[in-house]
Amino acid sequence: MSARRARGADAPRQAPTPRRGPVDRHLRACVLLLVLFGLVMVYSASSVLSLAHFGTSTAYFTNQLSKAIVGLALMFVLARLDYRVWGRLAKPMLWVSLALLVALVAPLPERFTPEINGASRWLAVPGFTFQPLELAKLALIVWLAATIVNKGSRLDDAWDGLAPLLVPPLLMAAMAVLQPDFKGATVLAMLTGAMLWLGGVRARFLIRMAVAGMPLGILVMVLEPYRMQRISAFLDRGEDMQGISYQINQSLISLGSGGWFGVGLGSSKQKFAFLPMAHTDFIVSIVGEELGLLGTLMLLGAFLYLGALGFRAARRAPDPLGFLLSSGITTMVLLSALLNLGVATASLPTTGLPLPFISYGGTALIVQLAGMGIVMSVSREAAAAPRRRESQVRGLFRGRAWGGAA
Repeated sequence: MSARRARGADAPRQAPTPRRGPVDRHLRACVLLLVLFGLVMVYSASSVLSLAHFGTSTAYFTNQLSKAIVGLALMFVLARLDYRVWGRLAKPMLWVSLALLVALVAPLPERFTPEINGASRWLAVPGFTFQPLELAKLALIVWLAATIVNKGSRLDDAWDGLAPLLVPPLLMAAMAVLQPDFKGATVLAMLTGAMLWLGGVRARFLIRMAVAGMPLGILVMVLEPYRMQRISAFLDRGEDMQGISYQINQSLISLGSGGWFGVGLGSSKQKFAFLPMAHTDFIVSIVGEELGLLGTLMLLGAFLYLGALGFRAARRAPDPLGFLLSSGITTMVLLSALLNLGVATASLPTTGLPLPFISYGGTALIVQLAGMGIVMSVSREAAAAPRRRESQVRGLFRGRAWGGAA
C-alpha cells in the first residue's frame, strides 16, 4: 500500500473533471439588450433610405432581424457546446478563412465577388452575400488561442515559437489590403498583438514588431491617395467640406443636435440623406441625435459592462484555452466598438467599421453573436471554477503554469 501511495504521489496530478454551470445571465442579458437596441436603431436610421429604395420602410430592418435570429440561435447553440472543441477546429477554421480571403482577390466572375464602393469585400453565393473578413477575425482568434496553448514555453523563442504565429495573420492582412481594405488589415494586426500579449509574449517583442511594421503600413497608405485624403480631413475638418470631410462633419452635426436628451426616437433629421451610412458605420451618430448624450453614454456603458463580463469569464476560466478565447473575443468586440465610436466623434480618421450588435450588417452580427456564444460557454465552467488572482491570469504563460485558487 505504501509503494502505491508513493507512486501516486510522484505521478502528475490529473486535471479535475470540468464542471458545467449555468451561462452568465448578466452576459446573456447584456448581449440580448444590445441586439434588441440595435434592431430598433437600424429601423429608425434606415427607414427613410429603405422607403426610397424599396418602397417600404422596413426592408433593412427585416433583413437585419433575420440575421439576428440566425446569430442568436447560433449563440445559444455554441453556449451549450464545450469550448474545448475549438482547439481541434482551429486549423480548419483558419484554412477556410484564408481560402475565402484569397477568393476575394482571385480572378473570379464579378457576380461572385461584387465590387461595392470600390472594394471587393463580399462573396456572393446563391441565396446570400457575406464578408469573409468578419469570419477571419474570429478564426484568427481561435487559431492563435489554440496555438499559443500548444506552444507553451516555446513562445519565448522568437524564431521557433513566435515567428510561425505571425505567418497566418500576415497572409490575412495582405489579402485584406488587396481588396482593398486597409482598416481590416489594421484590425487583424491589432487583434494579433492583443492575443500575443494576452498569451504572455514579452512586450519588447511586440514593440519591435510594431516598429518594424510601421514603414510597411505607411507605404500602403501612401500608395492609395484616398487614405491620405482621409487623414488630411481628420487633421482639418474644414478642408473640402462638401467632399472628403462631408461625412464626418455631418456626423458631428448629428451628435450635436441631440443635446443631452435627444430629439426623440425616430425623429432624426440627418437620416434624410444628410448623413451617409447612417444605418451602418455612423449609426451611433443617429443614437446621439435621437437619444442625446445620455443615450450615447448609456450605450457606451453597455459595451464597457459587456467587456467587464467577458474579461471576468476569462479571469475565472479553468484553463488557458478558455482564458484566451474569452479575452480574445471580448477584445475583438470592444476594439470594433472603440474604433467605430472614435470615427463617429472625429477622434479617429474616417473608416468603415460597424458598431457591434448595433450597426446594419448581417455577417458581422452573426459572427459577433457566435463569438459571444463561445464566451458564454467559457462562462459556464468559469461559474464552477475557483476564482484566480489577476496576477496569475496575466502571467498565464509567463510562468507557464495554470493552477492554484485565489
